[in-house]
Amino acid sequence: MSRTRVGVAAVAVLVAVTGTCLLSQSGSAQTGKADAKAPSGRAADEKAIEAASAAFAKAFEAGDVKFVAGMFTENAEYIDDDGDPIRGREELAKAYGKFFEKRTGVKAESKSEAVRFLGTDAAIEEGKFTVTPKSGPSTVSRFSTLYVREGGKWKIALLKEWSEQQSPPTLKDLEWLVGTWESDSEGMKATTTYEWTVNKSFLKAQYTLKPKKEGDPTISGVQVIGVDPAVGHIRAWLFDEHGGIGESNWHWVNGEWQIESIGTLPDGTRTTALNIMVRSGDDAFLWKSVQRTVDGESQPDVGPVKVKRVTATK
Repeated sequence: MSRTRVGVAAVAVLVAVTGTCLLSQSGSAQTGKADAKAPSGRAADEKAIEAASAAFAKAFEAGDVKFVAGMFTENAEYIDDDGDPIRGREELAKAYGKFFEKRTGVKAESKSEAVRFLGTDAAIEEGKFTVTPKSGPSTVSRFSTLYVREGGKWKIALLKEWSEQQSPPTLKDLEWLVGTWESDSEGMKATTTYEWTVNKSFLKAQYTLKPKKEGDPTISGVQVIGVDPAVGHIRAWLFDEHGGIGESNWHWVNGEWQIESIGTLPDGTRTTALNIMVRSGDDAFLWKSVQRTVDGESQPDVGPVKVKRVTATK
């Protein structure tokens, strides 16, 4: 769930989740931002509601299903972009439990933008819920939460969540690559070192590919990764020592980097491929290459290959 389906109130957790979020929601009443905060005359209650929202985010980070479910009333309801509600504390606990099993190590932040009181024991909170995975861009959803006071505590009776238009990934989302990495596949050993350029406008990678077949030449080269200002997303340019060149477009899709690549070998042969990179913890990622062609002829897939960190660079 993103706080999009798992987001803000985490209720989002319900729906399955794309990428880093749960689900999104759209609706006429959900398309605008909450108004700036105004004095409510109930500072203590407002502070208690904001504290509850922050506690929810903390429990969401920890994957604490029991605490998250306990923040809802027994007959609470969650609605996201799909419009299919999840009803009841028990069903919400199941939904969050499934989400937490798939998404570990995330960071969550709830930002309250407005609290409106409907009566002595009812209030609406509006704001943003941000979920940040270990790798890849953050997911931001907007939420509107109906709180009711039960037994002296503010609990969630209704949570509505919908996705907010996301900004494209930036180089900051690839910062974890900085350092030296190695892979050892059946036919080749590869070593790549990523480092920042002086002002961190680009990541530079120096690579060496050593075939295991005797007589095959070693290949080395340089790749430069940056945000292309003409299109606003991440692109990369590759140059090998023998004169081959390549370029690629990087997209963050459902928790993985999909890299659409085209290239020209030193002899003029054209190549294409879709390379996929999935982070696996802090010191490893899986890489595979599919949809490969050489001069228009299909080629076998490569991988998945596990790439391990050798050294980290500050």
